[in-house]
Amino acid sequence: MDNDTISGYVRQFHSPLFRLAYSYVRNREDAEDITQEAFMRLLRSEKSFPSDEDAKAWLMRVTINLSKDILKSRWRTGRDELSEEIPCATKEEYAVQECISRLEPMYRGILHLFYYEGYSVKEIASICRISRTAVTTRLSRARKQLKAMLTDEERKN
Repeated sequence: MDNDTISGYVRQFHSPLFRLAYSYVRNREDAEDITQEAFMRLLRSEKSFPSDEDAKAWLMRVTINLSKDILKSRWRTGRDELSEEIPCATKEEYAVQECISRLEPMYRGILHLFYYEGYSVKEIASICRISRTAVTTRLSRARKQLKAMLTDEERKN
């Protein structure tokens, strides 16, 4: 793979990969490191892809794996991160993002891929290497948890 192709992938996919990593690790610096490492792995792998969507799916899978590795290492070391304010355009968007950030990582990742990246259930299943049923179940559970959290937030206000 030539440098122009990789540069094109970086321009095209940096933002979605960063958002996906951030949805898992909830830390800007770690998300940036994960994104850069995903592109470094692409560079070292010398893979070629039939389409840009195939490249994006491969990079998403690598990003998910790297994010999970970071989360596992935090669990073993007991390291806590400082929370950061989530940049949002409106108060409602902030409330939704705040609730999403409290979900388990597997739910945050699935929601991100479905709603923010526009992947289908079938595509998410392929990227995450889980069954379609598991994707559907996680989406359903995440929606229920989000609804409960947002309803709770409305009651408080």
